[in-house]
Amino acid sequence: MGMFDMLLGRKPAPAAPARHSRAAPSTQFDSQHTQAGGNSQSVRKDLLRLVLRETLTRNGIPPTWLSADMLRTTSPARRETGLHVRFLVRHWDPRLVQHAVAFENEFTQRLQLLDPAASSWLMGFSWQFTMEDRSACLPLPHPATWMAPPPPSAPAPLAGNGEPSSYGDVIAGPTAMEQSRPLEDVRADLERLLALRDEDLRKHGAGDRAYAATRPATL
Repeated sequence: MGMFDMLLGRKPAPAAPARHSRAAPSTQFDSQHTQAGGNSQSVRKDLLRLVLRETLTRNGIPPTWLSADMLRTTSPARRETGLHVRFLVRHWDPRLVQHAVAFENEFTQRLQLLDPAASSWLMGFSWQFTMEDRSACLPLPHPATWMAPPPPSAPAPLAGNGEPSSYGDVIAGPTAMEQSRPLEDVRADLERLLALRDEDLRKHGAGDRAYAATRPATL
């Protein structure tokens, strides 16, 4: 009450009830919800680290090549809080980029085996290159190469059984050299083999049966 009110003999107005008297239960509920959500996020982060370690080990990728940050995020569409996995490439190898989509797919499959509801809180993936040495990374090619058709891939060499050879040109090399021999050399080898066979038949032939000399067919 002010000095002017005291001189006029006015009584002080009763204090208005506090409007935030009902906020205490809501604040307590939010605190408990945040604590429970934090514990859940911690468990999910540990699960993601386990899945990453298993995916790297089973695919033979050194664990020092790739790590990950688990970032808490909110989906704009669903208004739900979840985790975003940001893979950190610490060692440059073009195969990591080439098979990045397949790596994400296998990572997701392994995660869903451990937590079938993971699709409701896993918000996505991203990749970040954090190599200390970037000297091995290739520069950008000519702008016209992006729209050019990719070069045709060479077919895998075949082994003797008709199956693709896993040893590359080591097995397929002699076959390729034989196919590239001149036709005259092939005909000469064939005549020599047939002459040896005719000589063997004359020496070991039965009775007086005569055998006409065999001539090679025209190639």
